[in-house]
Amino acid sequence: MITDQKLHMDYQTMTELEIMPGEGSGMSILEILNKTITPGGGDMIRKVFRTPFSQKDEIIQRQESLKYIMKNHGNLDLHEFRKIMDRVEYYYYSKAESATTNHPLGIFIEGLFYMIKFKEYRRTINKGTRITIHFISRLSSYLKRNISSDMPYYLSLKFNEISAILRSAGISKLTKKDPSGVWTLGELFLYDKTFRDTNKKEMIKMIHFIYELDVLVAMAKAVEEYGLVFPEIIDSAKPEIKVKGLYHLFLSNPVGNSTEFRNGKNFLFLTGPNMSGKTTFLKSCGIAVFLAHLGMGVPAKSMRLTTFQSLFSSLNTSDNLTLGYSYFYSEVIRIRKAAENLRKHHRSFMIFDELFKGTNIKDAFDGSLLVIEGLMKWKTGLFILSSHLLELESEIRKYPNVFFQHFDSDVINGKPDFKFGLHDGISKERLGLLILKNEKIDELLEPDNPEQ
Repeated sequence: MITDQKLHMDYQTMTELEIMPGEGSGMSILEILNKTITPGGGDMIRKVFRTPFSQKDEIIQRQESLKYIMKNHGNLDLHEFRKIMDRVEYYYYSKAESATTNHPLGIFIEGLFYMIKFKEYRRTINKGTRITIHFISRLSSYLKRNISSDMPYYLSLKFNEISAILRSAGISKLTKKDPSGVWTLGELFLYDKTFRDTNKKEMIKMIHFIYELDVLVAMAKAVEEYGLVFPEIIDSAKPEIKVKGLYHLFLSNPVGNSTEFRNGKNFLFLTGPNMSGKTTFLKSCGIAVFLAHLGMGVPAKSMRLTTFQSLFSSLNTSDNLTLGYSYFYSEVIRIRKAAENLRKHHRSFMIFDELFKGTNIKDAFDGSLLVIEGLMKWKTGLFILSSHLLELESEIRKYPNVFFQHFDSDVINGKPDFKFGLHDGISKERLGLLILKNEKIDELLEPDNPEQ
């Protein structure tokens, strides 16, 4: 049963995780995974990406649909509808209204009058009605070829709904005739009335059926093409995630990493030097949780998780000149939104990258500690926070629900060598100064003439 309960995500989270195309952005998760072939399917998949599920049953239903499509991909291909759907939709939303009367003779007389008076109506009747007859004929053949008793519940529900429409009195006669045959004006007038008035709701359902199927086929193609793995969705009173070999879809040669929230450990404190992979890992976790709630596969070797009510990130907060916010105050506002979100959506997955970069070290330390201790009071959520403030370890290690992982690197011939592998424990490495010197910043700042 599909419900209205969705995974809550705000605009900043969608932007930071690069899920949807944004202003000035490069790649996005949608652009990579969108394999739809109809414009209507392209519009629908954007809506799907904005409204991930939050209920286990819905997620599993979509997983089952995608798995079935992957096994029967050749038969379920929709390329025969690729060019026709735009013309059908254009016809359906034509500004030329259909006949107002319901009597066949009246429809014929009214149709002739419109044909003579309105150019738009002539085009609608001659092209739009005919192409819609072709569409219905193709749809009927498609369903007969593909409907099967072993279809998963959701696909079976949709296929049977459209089959029932095609068997209805106003539509069924079209499925038995040659769509390439000759149609009289009287027949075209009658079917125009059927398509855009009498059976208007049914026509919408048939059009949307192709678009929704286009989305499902596209998602199945993406899972196959990128080798994504369907996660196991579990029931648990406490939130859980266990993922192995997790990587980011944007990377051509990614290193897979693993983490596990278990035994009451719901707060991951993540450390590592600059450029070692912390932010990429945070994004990978957020994207995997998002894709899991879409019912898609995830970029990992395996994953099992509970469902969440909300996905929240704070990775790239910036100042807001319009509102007069400084960088630091914008960070404070973002943390406030996190707290408000948590009070509304107790079962949340939240990721934070380096809190309070916009203030001095003392305030950053005290503020980070305040936030961490506050978040750890919520046993219903899972949290990851990356930080360079290694001194926080001694303050938070006493809490039983925190665990520590880190990225490290080697220094070879005076240069950092990043392996991008995630390990247990705390990283003590500080490579910022080394990176600055390797870029010869100190030499560039040395004037040629001391008097300059």
